[in-house]
Amino acid sequence: MTKRSFEAINYMLRPNKNVERKLFVATLKKLHSQFDIPNYRYVGFGSMWFSDFILMHRVFNICDLVTIENQKSRQKRVEFNKPFACISVRMDEASVALGEVLDDKKPSIVWLDYDGPLKNAVTGDLETAVGAMSSGSMLLVSVNALVDQLRGHKADDEEVSPEAYLADICDDEGLLKCGNQLTLNDFPLLAAKIIHDRIKAAVLEKQPGCEYIPIWSYRYADGATMVTVGGMIANSADRTKLEDSGVLSLSVATGLTIFDIELPILTEKEKRALDKLLPSAGKLDWKKLEFELRPSEVEAYQRFYLEYPIFGELAA
Repeated sequence: MTKRSFEAINYMLRPNKNVERKLFVATLKKLHSQFDIPNYRYVGFGSMWFSDFILMHRVFNICDLVTIENQKSRQKRVEFNKPFACISVRMDEASVALGEVLDDKKPSIVWLDYDGPLKNAVTGDLETAVGAMSSGSMLLVSVNALVDQLRGHKADDEEVSPEAYLADICDDEGLLKCGNQLTLNDFPLLAAKIIHDRIKAAVLEKQPGCEYIPIWSYRYADGATMVTVGGMIANSADRTKLEDSGVLSLSVATGLTIFDIELPILTEKEKRALDKLLPSAGKLDWKKLEFELRPSEVEAYQRFYLEYPIFGELAA
């Protein structure tokens, strides 16, 4: 029997995704100097875990939270697992729910966190969201960025080339010429660009007087390679506020440039050993460690050791 994603993966126990959420929160803290984040609405796909919802409520006291779930067979379980009374559960397709939930034009943060392929993000959901959002609102989109998702598709019983399949699902004939980008390393960059471009086009079409300002471009892997991209819909006044907040000066707010989150998987003992050496003004010397780690892993841990999640089992 094929398991649904939330049944196969504990979304709270993915270190790179965990750190991604914390980096996102760090950027929101910077934006909070100019934008009233606690009075925003947060909309996402909470599934059974609600990890991002917990952060939004605990860190910013956002009390208007909406999770969208399209499988009605999950409703009782979703309702049971929601951690706070201020979370509303909307059982519907995202393409329908987003337009209605965001219809009052209240500033919102919307995270379309798909665990599936790029195809899920190009079905019209983000265009629906953009059309219903207001200036100062933020939209993020996460998708699986493994290039293998483009292979093995057929049309009229004949196999379709990866670039032809990509051009078809994105309705963009220009992608027929992207064959040299369909590699393990380059496809996540292309997928990120495709989503950024779609958000930009949707804002230009549906939000006169506003522009799309890219803020987030993350690549990470807790198994499958994923990308998360997004930014703010802003009129001229909100663009000025965004610039004044200083968020674009943060090293983790890279706009269109991909930021890689590649943390090592560490034992508790290894983590403690590294923590004893930090903070450090210089780079840690991986050669002096009592256990083997690649230099890139040591560097990544040194950069994000304060965000690195700690998981443990409580005694019964």
